[in-house]
Amino acid sequence: MAQLGQRFDATAHDTTQSDYSELPNGIYELEVESSDVVPTKAGDGTLLKTTMVVLRPEAYEKRKLFGQYNLENKNPTAQEIGQKQFASLCRAIGVRDVEDSEDLHFKAFTVKIGLGKPSKDGQYPARAEIKRYYFSDEGQLPEPAIDAEQPAPAKPANDNRQPAARAAGNDNNRPAAATGATGKRPW
Repeated sequence: MAQLGQRFDATAHDTTQSDYSELPNGIYELEVESSDVVPTKAGDGTLLKTTMVVLRPEAYEKRKLFGQYNLENKNPTAQEIGQKQFASLCRAIGVRDVEDSEDLHFKAFTVKIGLGKPSKDGQYPARAEIKRYYFSDEGQLPEPAIDAEQPAPAKPANDNRQPAARAAGNDNNRPAAATGATGKRPW
């Protein structure tokens, strides 16, 4: 048991829960809310991690999108892709030179968001990601809007349901029970 040091009244606080579903495909206006430069998992490169917040469409206002940009990597292809994506972010924001990631904060930019691919090992589902950056120097920016057509939701890798044979009461598919000399299961 651990004492809190004071009495906490849970009814005095807002318990509205956030929506953590993926953002639907569409055109969004975002801004970078926070960022951090961190080493890659292997420790031999540098990532810029960003937290972006939706400004428009209003139905998704204040929702978050997390991104990362591979700035330095021992794999030249990964580094080239990451630097190209980062350059696109900078151009969309209207920044030419960046020394501090805070130079990117709280400046609106427009992107196309779409559902990415699940992880190859199936451990992580598909996530919303930036598919395209729009640049104001190319002309008129598209208005933020959700696409009329959305991809079908992916089935979870493991939905924890019993196999059909087991759910129907068929015990033929059950493994033999491991029992000791007392007839009790060892666990």
